[in-house]
Amino acid sequence: MNAVVSYPGIFQDARQAALAFHERGQLAAFVTALVLHDNNIVKRFGEVCLPATFNQRLAREFRRRAVTEIPAERVISYPWLDGLRTILSRYSGNPVLADIAWDAMSGSFDRTVARRHLRGAQLVYAFEYTARHTFERAKAEGMARVLAMPSLDSAQFEAIKSAEVSRFPELLTRHQGYFERRFPARYERRRAEIALADLVVANSELTRRSHVRAGADPNKIVSVPLAAPPPIAAVEPSSLAKDDALSVVWAGTVSVGKGAHYFVEAWRALRAGNRARARVYGKINLPERVLRPLPEGLELVGHVPQKELLTAFAQADVLAFPTLSDGFGSVVLEAFSCGLPVITTRSAGASEFITHGLNGLVIPAADARALTDALRWCLDNRDALYRMRFAALDTARRWQWPDYRRMLIAKITEGLGSAGHVVDFGPERLDYGAPV
Repeated sequence: MNAVVSYPGIFQDARQAALAFHERGQLAAFVTALVLHDNNIVKRFGEVCLPATFNQRLAREFRRRAVTEIPAERVISYPWLDGLRTILSRYSGNPVLADIAWDAMSGSFDRTVARRHLRGAQLVYAFEYTARHTFERAKAEGMARVLAMPSLDSAQFEAIKSAEVSRFPELLTRHQGYFERRFPARYERRRAEIALADLVVANSELTRRSHVRAGADPNKIVSVPLAAPPPIAAVEPSSLAKDDALSVVWAGTVSVGKGAHYFVEAWRALRAGNRARARVYGKINLPERVLRPLPEGLELVGHVPQKELLTAFAQADVLAFPTLSDGFGSVVLEAFSCGLPVITTRSAGASEFITHGLNGLVIPAADARALTDALRWCLDNRDALYRMRFAALDTARRWQWPDYRRMLIAKITEGLGSAGHVVDFGPERLDYGAPV
């Protein structure tokens, strides 16, 4: 069953889905947006014409946007609008401009896939908000349609954000009205994609339940949890000393949805002085008035390359991820792959992998006092926290991306069969170029 995978991004779940089909010789194309490779004209221009510091930044972006899992001839790229969106998101300081570019890019990408890339395929695997036109054309041509659903029902998320702004008016930004006005049409688009799909693949049971509550047919939505990156070989021997400061790390956007304002409040209440430090890695999306003055021991590092972030994980004692709404939260399994325990909430899909007190701590969402108590427990129980590292690493080892790909194919085979499609992906084969 020849498959087209379409997603205007290079996140691991999209690349792994393409690889799952490729391993069985069934990938017609992976259609995406901005992909960079060694012979790209942008890279060659940068090496010759740009200052060294900017060129180093460009080189990091090339490494991040390289698709190495599948052959280059299977990758079709539409880079320009996504390139503009990336620039505006990183450097404009105006989320409205970045959102306008994203909306234009996602619609153009969806229509292009529908018009140019479905011929000869029997299945299309597309992602939320970039699938409506694609699915309409695929349905007309009798193709199987699988929708990847990486986030919770967006009406649920909007309700959470509204509740937080009502509770903490200082979180209100001047851009909120813009996003509220655009929400109804965007929500309708997502619901239409779900209705058009033969099968919906959620990235966690939390995501699945969210969409079923919102009205999705429970018989056609399944969950396949995302996986951990390759784990470290072993946990480093403990070198704890009585005067060592507890090292807490935050990774991801510093935003309302991630519960960042509760983390700042909890850290202020901890009052640990020089006994603890927290390093925050990620783009700041909270108003300055919420962050300032920064409490003692909390440092805003900003965005860093993935390699640097994983090094920080290996050197930290615990990851704080007090999200209010996260379909999965890949940072949890990324931390586990480094042997790093996690504090998170049941509002993260990845909390399914946490056994409280064994490989991390699970606290109520939107509860600064509970987060303070969890951080204080870590501060006062350093030996027990260290022992959690072994269980965290073992969790990551037991659910790797090859496991994800096998489950994905199995769930798609079963789900499309129930929807009336004749499905035969054949056995997994490594001679199609998949990593061994």
